[in-house]
Amino acid sequence: MNKRLSFSSLKAFSDCEAEAVAVMAGDWDRQATFSPSTIEAMNAGSYVHKYFESNKALEEFKLEHESDMFTKKGSLKSQFQIAEKMVQTLDHDPLFKTIYQGVKELEIFGKIQGIEFHGFLDCLNLERNIFIDIKTIRGSIRDKEWSEIEYRRVSWIKARKYLWQMAIYQEILRQSDDEKIGKNISPVIYAVTKETFPDSAGITIPQEWLDDSLDEVCEFTDKYIEVLNGRVPVRCEQCNYCKATKRNIQTISYSDLI
Repeated sequence: MNKRLSFSSLKAFSDCEAEAVAVMAGDWDRQATFSPSTIEAMNAGSYVHKYFESNKALEEFKLEHESDMFTKKGSLKSQFQIAEKMVQTLDHDPLFKTIYQGVKELEIFGKIQGIEFHGFLDCLNLERNIFIDIKTIRGSIRDKEWSEIEYRRVSWIKARKYLWQMAIYQEILRQSDDEKIGKNISPVIYAVTKETFPDSAGITIPQEWLDDSLDEVCEFTDKYIEVLNGRVPVRCEQCNYCKATKRNIQTISYSDLI
């Protein structure tokens, strides 16, 4: 198992310990289970990020994904048509253009609960003491999604554990020895929607929410350490990995299904 974690790997571990461990061990390829439309949507989201990273990054992306972006007739596929609209929305958003300045795609490293963490900042703006993370989302910025943890609909930011991501990045930056980096840099999630008429907004997060989220990160990091030390990872019995490796040994009750 990998002793270094990222937000995405810790999130995957919190969703299903068994699947995350299998991915880290190279025994399971999660991306191979994704549908073509899901992969196309992910690539379209990457296109938006690359557009605002640099001209070089964008051109490299286009060369690598040319066959993914265009139909046989040479027109942009639908997901990338939407991505172009999203780019134009952000390009004409005065707040985004003002604050999305500084170091782009910065890799950062730190430790939480003694475990090494790493991540990539979309943009670090030291003049404003903020870091910005672009999120491309379906539906409205005010949409809510179902949370399996809380058994209710919550903000998509909370449902997708993006509060964890912002708390992890803030903590890693707090540990930096670079005198230019303040100890309380605040995150801004810049959301842009995949709607016919894309919407955008810069979203700040109260520090107490970030503090609570860091506590949750520490809790699940401790559980990861337990598995590193030999505890058998828990199966969720709902993800593709658990379904693919499931071996029934007893019946279940109908009451468990309602």
